[in-house]
Amino acid sequence: MPAGCRIEISYIDPETYSSIVNHELRKEILRTLYAMALDKPPTKQELADKLGMGYHQVSYQLGQQLSEFWSVVDEKKVRGTRMEYIAPSSPSSVYITLGKDGELFVVDPLANIFGQLSKVGTRCDGCSEKEYLKCLKHVEEGCFCGNELTKEEVAFLNKNGRKKPFRPMDLALVCALKGITSGRKCVISIPCDSCPFMRRAIVIDGL
Repeated sequence: MPAGCRIEISYIDPETYSSIVNHELRKEILRTLYAMALDKPPTKQELADKLGMGYHQVSYQLGQQLSEFWSVVDEKKVRGTRMEYIAPSSPSSVYITLGKDGELFVVDPLANIFGQLSKVGTRCDGCSEKEYLKCLKHVEEGCFCGNELTKEEVAFLNKNGRKKPFRPMDLALVCALKGITSGRKCVISIPCDSCPFMRRAIVIDGL
């Protein structure tokens, strides 16, 4: 198991968000790629096989609508054929975008979370209070905002369906929004063996 899990929260434009969330195949491709890459980078053919789809169908989606979410990390020649091994651009990334009236939308492929925050929640929601309290210190150490929320930020989270006690991802999402104007990203590093979500993800995918 890797020594640390680097969660980077990045902003994507609403058009990119919509092109994913409203397309079941693209969501499934991202979810499967992120899960497979927990073990080792797959080839496009291995990804297609896992999905039970044709290579060209998967390759087209990767090359057209999903190009910013993955990259080639290795190449090998096998019987004269060049094999490309691919992986998520940022393996544990969570992507966000803002809608009208301050609605926050989330794309978290590894957690299979796609949609409006108030409806789909975050990857921390499956953790017990004891578990997520341990992770709060990593948000404070990793993000540049600390863990003290203003009244306005609390109201923003409440409006998006998040209630106290806030989870680590709630604080990280607010921090990431603060960083948009300055170009700073919220990055959290949590030891994988300390992250209940990552432990469950690895078990679920049989890795």
